[in-house]
Amino acid sequence: MRRTKLSHPGSRPLAAVVFGALAFAAAPMVLAGAPSSAESCLGCHGADGISNDPDTPTISGASDFFIENQLFLFQGEERPCVADLFAKVDDAPAADHCVIVADWSEDTIVEVAAHYAEQPFQSADQSWDAARAEAGAAIHDANCARCHADGGGDPADDAGILAGQWKPYLVRTMKDYRAGLRFQPATMEREMTPLSDDDIQALAAYYASQGQ
Repeated sequence: MRRTKLSHPGSRPLAAVVFGALAFAAAPMVLAGAPSSAESCLGCHGADGISNDPDTPTISGASDFFIENQLFLFQGEERPCVADLFAKVDDAPAADHCVIVADWSEDTIVEVAAHYAEQPFQSADQSWDAARAEAGAAIHDANCARCHADGGGDPADDAGILAGQWKPYLVRTMKDYRAGLRFQPATMEREMTPLSDDDIQALAAYYASQGQ
Protein backbone atom coordinates (compact mmCIF):
# COMPACT_ATOMS: atom_id res chain seq x y z
CA MET A 1 0.00 0.00 0.00
CA ARG A 2 1.27 3.47 -0.86
CA ARG A 3 2.18 5.86 1.94
CA THR A 4 0.71 9.32 1.95
CA LYS A 5 3.11 12.20 1.52
CA LEU A 6 3.63 13.97 4.82
CA SER A 7 2.42 17.55 4.67
CA HIS A 8 3.05 19.12 8.05
CA PRO A 9 4.89 18.33 11.31
CA GLY A 10 1.76 17.27 13.13
CA SER A 11 1.16 14.51 10.59
CA ARG A 12 4.58 12.92 10.85
CA PRO A 13 4.80 9.43 12.36
CA LEU A 14 7.75 8.66 14.58
CA ALA A 15 9.37 6.72 11.76
CA ALA A 16 9.57 9.86 9.68
CA VAL A 17 11.73 11.80 12.06
CA VAL A 18 14.04 9.50 13.99
CA PHE A 19 17.67 9.56 12.90
CA GLY A 20 17.11 9.49 9.18
CA ALA A 21 19.47 11.51 7.01
CA LEU A 22 19.69 10.66 3.36
CA ALA A 23 22.72 12.41 1.88
CA PHE A 24 22.89 12.74 -1.89
CA ALA A 25 25.54 13.63 -4.42
CA ALA A 26 25.98 13.12 -8.12
CA ALA A 27 27.48 9.74 -8.98
CA PRO A 28 28.63 8.33 -12.30
CA MET A 29 27.12 4.87 -11.98
CA VAL A 30 24.02 2.98 -11.00
CA LEU A 31 24.07 -0.38 -9.25
CA ALA A 32 22.77 -3.35 -11.14
CA GLY A 33 19.07 -3.66 -10.45
CA ALA A 34 18.79 -0.22 -8.87
CA PRO A 35 16.31 2.35 -10.18
CA SER A 36 17.99 5.06 -12.22
CA SER A 37 17.01 7.73 -9.69
CA ALA A 38 19.21 6.00 -7.11
CA GLU A 39 22.20 7.30 -9.08
CA SER A 40 21.84 10.51 -7.07
CA CYS A 41 22.40 8.65 -3.79
CA LEU A 42 25.50 6.59 -4.50
CA GLY A 43 28.12 9.30 -4.20
CA CYS A 44 27.51 9.79 -0.48
CA HIS A 45 25.88 6.57 0.67
CA GLY A 46 28.15 4.23 -1.23
CA ALA A 47 27.40 0.96 -2.98
CA ASP A 48 24.07 -0.54 -1.96
CA GLY A 49 23.46 2.31 0.50
CA ILE A 50 26.50 1.43 2.63
CA SER A 51 28.44 4.53 3.67
CA ASN A 52 32.20 4.65 4.15
CA ASP A 53 32.07 8.19 5.49
CA PRO A 54 31.61 8.64 9.27
CA ASP A 55 29.42 11.71 8.74
CA THR A 56 27.01 9.93 6.40
CA PRO A 57 24.63 7.18 7.48
CA THR A 58 24.25 3.78 5.91
CA ILE A 59 20.67 3.52 4.65
CA SER A 60 20.60 -0.06 3.41
CA GLY A 61 18.30 -2.37 5.31
CA ALA A 62 16.12 0.37 6.81
CA SER A 63 12.42 -0.18 6.27
CA ASP A 64 10.94 1.12 3.03
CA PHE A 65 8.38 3.01 5.13
CA PHE A 66 11.15 4.87 6.96
CA ILE A 67 13.09 5.73 3.79
CA GLU A 68 9.96 6.85 1.94
CA ASN A 69 9.05 9.20 4.76
CA GLN A 70 12.52 10.75 4.79
CA LEU A 71 12.31 11.38 1.05
CA PHE A 72 8.87 12.93 1.37
CA LEU A 73 10.14 15.18 4.16
CA PHE A 74 13.04 16.34 1.98
CA GLN A 75 10.68 16.88 -0.94
CA GLY A 76 8.46 19.07 1.21
CA GLU A 77 11.50 20.87 2.69
CA GLU A 78 10.28 19.76 6.09
CA ARG A 79 13.72 18.70 7.28
CA PRO A 80 17.14 20.35 6.78
CA CYS A 81 18.42 20.30 3.22
CA VAL A 82 21.78 22.00 3.88
CA ALA A 83 24.35 20.30 1.68
CA ASP A 84 27.47 21.24 3.66
CA LEU A 85 26.41 19.04 6.59
CA PHE A 86 27.13 15.97 4.55
CA ALA A 87 29.98 14.20 2.83
CA LYS A 88 31.80 15.65 -0.15
CA VAL A 89 32.60 13.67 -3.28
CA ASP A 90 35.87 14.48 -5.04
CA ASP A 91 36.05 17.68 -2.96
CA ALA A 92 32.75 18.89 -4.42
CA PRO A 93 29.88 19.77 -2.06
CA ALA A 94 27.11 17.24 -1.75
CA ALA A 95 23.98 18.16 -3.64
CA ASP A 96 21.04 19.67 -1.79
CA HIS A 97 18.72 16.86 -0.70
CA CYS A 98 15.55 18.81 -1.37
CA VAL A 99 16.68 19.81 -4.86
CA ILE A 100 17.51 16.20 -5.72
CA VAL A 101 14.05 14.87 -4.85
CA ALA A 102 12.01 17.96 -5.72
CA ASP A 103 10.65 16.52 -8.96
CA TRP A 104 10.51 12.87 -7.97
CA SER A 105 7.10 11.27 -8.32
CA GLU A 106 5.60 9.18 -5.57
CA ASP A 107 6.33 6.11 -7.69
CA THR A 108 10.02 7.08 -7.87
CA ILE A 109 10.22 7.59 -4.11
CA VAL A 110 8.57 4.23 -3.47
CA GLU A 111 10.91 2.53 -5.97
CA VAL A 112 14.10 4.03 -4.51
CA ALA A 113 13.01 3.28 -0.94
CA ALA A 114 12.19 -0.32 -1.82
CA HIS A 115 15.59 -0.78 -3.46
CA TYR A 116 17.57 0.35 -0.41
CA ALA A 117 15.28 -1.46 2.01
CA GLU A 118 16.09 -4.71 0.19
CA GLN A 119 19.86 -4.27 0.59
CA PRO A 120 21.53 -5.86 3.63
CA PHE A 121 22.69 -3.49 6.33
CA GLN A 122 26.42 -3.46 7.01
CA SER A 123 27.78 -2.15 10.30
CA ALA A 124 30.40 0.59 10.18
CA ASP A 125 33.98 -0.53 10.74
CA GLN A 126 34.78 1.52 13.83
CA SER A 127 35.99 1.23 17.39
CA TRP A 128 34.18 2.22 20.58
CA ASP A 129 34.94 2.59 24.25
CA ALA A 130 33.59 -0.36 26.25
CA ALA A 131 32.90 1.67 29.40
CA ARG A 132 31.02 4.29 27.41
CA ALA A 133 29.05 1.60 25.61
CA GLU A 134 28.03 0.08 28.95
CA ALA A 135 26.83 3.47 30.16
CA GLY A 136 25.02 3.98 26.87
CA ALA A 137 23.22 0.66 27.26
CA ALA A 138 21.65 1.89 30.49
CA ILE A 139 20.56 5.15 28.84
CA HIS A 140 19.13 3.27 25.87
CA ASP A 141 17.15 0.91 28.10
CA ALA A 142 15.73 3.80 30.11
CA ASN A 143 15.10 6.32 27.33
CA CYS A 144 15.13 4.76 23.88
CA ALA A 145 14.25 1.07 23.88
CA ARG A 146 10.50 1.59 23.59
CA CYS A 147 10.87 2.93 20.04
CA HIS A 148 14.29 1.55 19.03
CA ALA A 149 13.97 -2.18 19.59
CA ASP A 150 16.75 -4.77 19.64
CA GLY A 151 19.43 -2.29 20.63
CA GLY A 152 18.43 0.04 17.81
CA GLY A 153 18.88 -2.68 15.22
CA ASP A 154 15.35 -3.73 14.30
CA PRO A 155 14.24 -2.21 10.98
CA ALA A 156 10.68 -3.35 11.66
CA ASP A 157 10.24 -0.57 14.21
CA ASP A 158 10.30 1.89 11.27
CA ALA A 159 12.65 4.20 13.18
CA GLY A 160 15.84 3.68 11.21
CA ILE A 161 18.80 1.48 12.13
CA LEU A 162 21.01 2.81 14.93
CA ALA A 163 22.95 -0.36 15.78
CA GLY A 164 26.18 -0.36 13.80
CA GLN A 165 25.66 3.16 12.48
CA TRP A 166 28.59 5.60 12.31
CA LYS A 167 29.29 7.27 15.68
CA PRO A 168 30.04 10.78 14.33
CA TYR A 169 26.76 10.77 12.43
CA LEU A 170 24.84 9.61 15.49
CA VAL A 171 26.47 12.20 17.76
CA ARG A 172 25.73 15.06 15.36
CA THR A 173 22.15 13.95 14.84
CA MET A 174 21.41 13.49 18.54
CA LYS A 175 22.84 16.94 19.30
CA ASP A 176 20.60 18.41 16.60
CA TYR A 177 17.56 16.80 18.20
CA ARG A 178 18.61 17.95 21.66
CA ALA A 179 19.00 21.52 20.39
CA GLY A 180 15.58 21.43 18.74
CA LEU A 181 17.01 21.79 15.24
CA ARG A 182 15.01 18.82 13.96
CA PHE A 183 11.34 18.07 14.43
CA GLN A 184 10.71 15.26 16.90
CA PRO A 185 7.71 13.81 18.71
CA ALA A 186 7.08 15.12 22.20
CA THR A 187 8.07 11.77 23.68
CA MET A 188 11.46 11.89 21.99
CA GLU A 189 12.02 15.54 22.88
CA ARG A 190 11.36 14.68 26.51
CA GLU A 191 14.05 11.99 26.42
CA MET A 192 16.62 13.93 24.38
CA THR A 193 16.55 17.36 26.04
CA PRO A 194 18.15 16.33 29.37
CA LEU A 195 21.00 14.36 27.76
CA SER A 196 24.52 15.67 28.34
CA ASP A 197 27.31 15.51 25.77
CA ASP A 198 28.70 12.54 27.70
CA ASP A 199 25.31 10.80 27.53
CA ILE A 200 25.20 11.29 23.76
CA GLN A 201 28.72 9.95 23.34
CA ALA A 202 27.76 6.96 25.48
CA LEU A 203 24.68 6.23 23.38
CA ALA A 204 26.72 6.46 20.18
CA ALA A 205 29.28 4.02 21.62
CA TYR A 206 26.49 1.64 22.63
CA TYR A 207 24.90 1.66 19.18
CA ALA A 208 28.31 1.15 17.57
CA SER A 209 28.88 -1.88 19.80
CA GLN A 210 25.50 -3.37 18.89
CA GLY A 211 26.44 -3.61 15.25
CA GLN A 212 29.36 -5.95 15.84
